[in-house]
Amino acid sequence: MIPNVAVIILNWNGWKDTLECLESLYQISYTNFEVIVIDNHSHDESIQKIRKYCNGKLEVQSQFFQYKTDNKPIKIIEITNQENDNLEKSLTEQSKVSIDSKRLILIKNDENYGFAEGTNIGIRFALKYLKSSYILLLNNDTVVDPEFLDEMIKIGESSKQIGFVGSKTYFYDRINMIQAAGGGNIDFQHAETPEIGFDQEDDGRYDQLLELDYVGGACLLAKTNVIEKIGVLDTNYYMYWEDVDWCFNGREAGYKSVYAFKSKIWHKYGTSSKGYFKTYYHNRNRLYFMRKHANKKVYHSFLYYYLKELLIQSTYQLIYCRDWLMFKSLFKGSIDGFRIKI
Repeated sequence: MIPNVAVIILNWNGWKDTLECLESLYQISYTNFEVIVIDNHSHDESIQKIRKYCNGKLEVQSQFFQYKTDNKPIKIIEITNQENDNLEKSLTEQSKVSIDSKRLILIKNDENYGFAEGTNIGIRFALKYLKSSYILLLNNDTVVDPEFLDEMIKIGESSKQIGFVGSKTYFYDRINMIQAAGGGNIDFQHAETPEIGFDQEDDGRYDQLLELDYVGGACLLAKTNVIEKIGVLDTNYYMYWEDVDWCFNGREAGYKSVYAFKSKIWHKYGTSSKGYFKTYYHNRNRLYFMRKHANKKVYHSFLYYYLKELLIQSTYQLIYCRDWLMFKSLFKGSIDGFRIKI
């Protein structure tokens, strides 16, 4: 029997992206999967729109697929992140449907827990109730190829040493331009995580199996036996770097992160990655990651580089750009990066 996969999608005020992602997902060729949507306390119409879509009353338009009606209605189970009563019974009853029927489990969070803990709520749910062999983290602003999951599972099943698998990720608005060949490598000298193949045309050079330092969180397939050994995402990150940390924890436990080049998705890159918010978390989290994982020699070398970089960047923002908020984001991120307990 093919492995069961729990697909976890986090939504926050982004129902249009989420529905496009869901429709592409419900048209894939892989049959043994569950979908869990975690709504991270949205303030828009996300819950209502997801219900309407599942009932077949909201058509989704996309350049990547034709909307289908024969996969509707989609059975929907709604719970809150605090709710447990009769949940197991409900899931057992729903599981009696045939394997090619689909359902959607909607977990409604009572607050915005950020990417890390918001996703963890779905991971813990899947581990407890669904007993899946794999967990797939999938950004809500992605669209998937019909065979993307088949190809990821093939790679995952090829070796017990493989813990994480990534997909070839294209820019949504530049269909043949690569955002990432699965993920990237970690530059410990500068605490950066450059993506392999970023902004390169797909001319075949990345059509090969690659071992990575990390798989990008936009589409990250993880084996549940690995998660049970290394734990869920580190919530200290809140958002950004948690995928890098997770895969690095896996590597320290002896598991590889690899790239399934025949698996394809398209990503609306940068839709949640702008401005002061990103600057704060990027600075904070890269410091935390280095404190957590780098040896003393590497950390001290990085620290010398980082403090010099911080001085240059903050001076530029304060004096030349006169952007007090960016200056504050840089400094506050740095201070908080040193404060997080390891």
